Amino acid sequence: MNEEKIIRGIKKKNEASLKEFIKIYGPILKASIYKSLSLNQELRMEVLNDSLLAIWDNIDSFDPSRSSFKNWCAGIGKYKAIDALRKELKHKSINIDTLANVLESDEELNFDESDKILAMLDEDDREIFRKLFIEGYSYDDISNIYDISKDKLYNKISRKKKLLRKKIGGDYE
Repeated sequence: MNEEKIIRGIKKKNEASLKEFIKIYGPILKASIYKSLSLNQELRMEVLNDSLLAIWDNIDSFDPSRSSFKNWCAGIGKYKAIDALRKELKHKSINIDTLANVLESDEELNFDESDKILAMLDEDDREIFRKLFIEGYSYDDISNIYDISKDKLYNKISRKKKLLRKKIGGDYE
């Protein structure tokens, strides 16, 4: 089954297409999740299931002009893993000392175009975006690191997001 056929089948909620998707794209999805979340097998499986459900429910939002299907799926897995990690940290069920190797750089597994997009920003803004959206720092953390008020940081991020949207020609939220 080819990619277009799988996408059409998932849009039609065909379970056979989902099974084929898991067979072909499952390893990519697992790799993106496990790279971001290597602490807890149970949590990784939960994130994998959440990612599959998100792909199943949101297949209509896939836009082949923005990224490949493989990258889109890997991105969903990665961000679901980061969200789960943030939730775990918020509930303090993970020991912070054990997180040193969890959020490694994505140099060897680059499933998205974040480096290309971030290259459109100046060095300071690029570092802020990297910390905020890739490394998972909070707005509070970044305002303390760069000695900038949260209000100014929110405004700066908002302006830079608009700039990036304009540069990449998208209308994303």
